[in-house]
Amino acid sequence: MNNIKMHALLKIRKLGIKLCQIYQHLGRRKLLLMHNNKVVFVLLDGLQSEYAREHLGYLEHLCEHKKAAKYEVLGELPSASRPMYETIFTGLPVYEHGITNNNICRLSNQIHIFELLKQNHKKSLALAYYWISELYLSAPFNKFLDVYHHDPKSYIDQGFFYYEDTYPDNHLYALSSSLMSHDQYDFVFIHPMGIDDAGHKYGAGSQEYAQAVIQNDKLLSTYIPQWIKDGYSVVVGADHGMSENGYHGGNSHQQRTTALYIIDQRIVNGYHSQVLTTLEFAPLLCYLLDIQATEKMKPLEVKRIHESKKEL
Repeated sequence: MNNIKMHALLKIRKLGIKLCQIYQHLGRRKLLLMHNNKVVFVLLDGLQSEYAREHLGYLEHLCEHKKAAKYEVLGELPSASRPMYETIFTGLPVYEHGITNNNICRLSNQIHIFELLKQNHKKSLALAYYWISELYLSAPFNKFLDVYHHDPKSYIDQGFFYYEDTYPDNHLYALSSSLMSHDQYDFVFIHPMGIDDAGHKYGAGSQEYAQAVIQNDKLLSTYIPQWIKDGYSVVVGADHGMSENGYHGGNSHQQRTTALYIIDQRIVNGYHSQVLTTLEFAPLLCYLLDIQATEKMKPLEVKRIHESKKEL
């Protein structure tokens, strides 16, 4: 009789474990199904990590209350803008994608995020510096024809591309809000240049540089709640840092270190000690957009909730 009871209890225990596994699997599927897989990606050009921590008070607040995740990023080399744009959107190091300096003006010859979006029938909007247009739409940039872009057959469905570094950041955010209110997009790329411009003119330790970061914090604190309400995940990062002398491109800590903030219910929130690289952006965006990363992209290192549950 005792053997029969023991056998029955073991069967019940195994059934319970199986049901628990099914429940966890369905829970993960429900989380993915509930999510819209839409992303707003803000690239704060020239944002150094130290000044992100010091002046992005709203984003730091979200991380402190575990409403967002934050990682430090050691940028790839060279810490120059156009090479890093290509690295961010392809997930490849500079020696592989071939955009080795800012003077190389040509279209990308690698598979990039905008191409993957198009393959997956997802709609994109980009408001960015004109080098983005030269990488993913047409090169060289024609300021009489290419400032405004609308072509659903191209890699970027709709875009606005400015060619002066002094173009106001607040105008760019306002324009993004206006365009997003008139159409639905799966991926929105917003690329303000005010921080980088202030850094080149006055240096990373200057009052002007700090003020440019603070302005973006105010703008982000205005727009992020609406983006979340509209069902978007939000990624805020940078292409490179800035030296106190107003330079970037080299291998110093100031020029390479940036910050990455992620707002998404599938990501483990809070501050993370792990240091990532610029190669993390492309697979992260693919994950959040629910599109297949390319074989050349590195495995994603950002901590996800379902992985944490497995560890428990």
